[in-house]
Amino acid sequence: MEVLRLVRRAAAGAVFAASAFAFVAALPASAQVAVTVNGAEVDFSPPPIIQGGRVFVPLRGVFERLGASVVYDNGQINATGNGRTISLQIGSTQATIDGQPQTLDVAPFIIGASTFVPLRFVSEALGASVDWDNTEHLVSIATAGEPPPEPSYVEPVSDTYVSEAPPPVPVYEQPYVPAPNYIWQPGFWGWGPYGYYWVPGTWVEAPQPGYLWTPGYWGWSGAGFAWNQGYWALSVGFYGGVNYGGGYFGHGYGGGRWDGDDFRYNTYVTRVDTTIVTNVYVDKTVYVNNSPTRISYNGGPNGLHDRPTPDDLTVAKAPHLGLTPVQQLHIKTAAGDRALLATVNHSKPPVLTVAHPLSLSNPPPGLVPVTERDRVTIPKPGVPAYHPPAIHTAVPYRAPVTPVPAYHAPAVHTAVPYRAPVAPVPEYHPPVVHTALPYRAPVTPVPEYRPPVVHTAPPYRAPVAPVAPVPAYHPPVVHTAPPYHAPPKPLKPAHVAPHPGETEKPK
Repeated sequence: MEVLRLVRRAAAGAVFAASAFAFVAALPASAQVAVTVNGAEVDFSPPPIIQGGRVFVPLRGVFERLGASVVYDNGQINATGNGRTISLQIGSTQATIDGQPQTLDVAPFIIGASTFVPLRFVSEALGASVDWDNTEHLVSIATAGEPPPEPSYVEPVSDTYVSEAPPPVPVYEQPYVPAPNYIWQPGFWGWGPYGYYWVPGTWVEAPQPGYLWTPGYWGWSGAGFAWNQGYWALSVGFYGGVNYGGGYFGHGYGGGRWDGDDFRYNTYVTRVDTTIVTNVYVDKTVYVNNSPTRISYNGGPNGLHDRPTPDDLTVAKAPHLGLTPVQQLHIKTAAGDRALLATVNHSKPPVLTVAHPLSLSNPPPGLVPVTERDRVTIPKPGVPAYHPPAIHTAVPYRAPVTPVPAYHAPAVHTAVPYRAPVAPVPEYHPPVVHTALPYRAPVTPVPEYRPPVVHTAPPYRAPVAPVAPVPAYHPPVVHTAPPYHAPPKPLKPAHVAPHPGETEKPK
């Protein structure tokens, strides 16, 4: 199988033989191209352009997404990333990688205010791997450290629990196979922030020859409904007994089978245009479920009660592959269309199938983006939502089936290899080595140094002669003569008039 895969990849890589760094598939200039980096679709603005059979993308859009910094100066493009340096010139087919000259088939160019560079050359120059799906016009880029997925075991059980049961699977008409070796992926109800949404059925390319698709299914876990993811394996495993149609009628797949590297389609079940696809056959013995019951979940109230067979369990435990980038992009695009929400279309999607997987370049017809108002509150696990009384539809008669006991492989007891008794070996303890202390001569204690006290003579002062005490000064007492007073003159006796009757005496 590994040899077949390498041969197929070599054949697919022949379309790039003219250049190691450019697409050479003859695509019309009007073709819409989708680009993914590590599985996530890149929305370029402006969109990629087909020029000379090569895919060109806006300058900064590709370099920044590949982890490189770019400097643009007067038509010269210099980019650095992942330890490499790239130089390109607008209008020139000459380029360099780490100083080594390279020749491009088509030169970078400018349209309006945008500069376009060749996608494959830039991606591989920065150490990324590039894959081209010519049918879906999809460029898948895996950066260094993110190689394409290799076969590995993928646990199909999801950790997401929803208390509300998914709507029934609608009845649809399968579109014609678009090209050889494409496998039918039936439509299903997905769950996201906006509740249940319908993922249209489509044709997808198998990751490797010989691989078949096992659809996912919803199953009751006791605490809610959990999604069991689909996977690619060499056989079709258990998908809950859900009647998805298109060859998936509850168990196995009746739409076709691999014949070496070529897939052959059973035209009794699958719609095939034999002018395009010639690997066909007719097998009318396959089981076709025409029951109107299209319950989309297993277990729980009113759910299907099919159980996996021993062969189904063997397939589930064997190594298998998960969703391809094209499938992931298809589901992501469907989740963004408001018209596909169950709350909007009332469980009757307007688009049931598409011939080619959905993407930004191939959106659903009449795409209406979801809005924040469409967001729903995810029910908590263990708190089932209210369900009105179910209307029981008469189940078509089925003959009683004798239960088949689960297969248990006989236990193989492997004899324990003989081991001679081993004498216990005492734990080794290395001898303790006593290391002599290094010799140190006795040290005479050195008295603490104290500087001598310096006596400083007082400053010289000349002797001072004794000074006789000066008596206190007392000013002389001035005796002032009393003022002169003239001696008083004797007073003359006053003349006194005699009293009446008296005579005046002589003086």
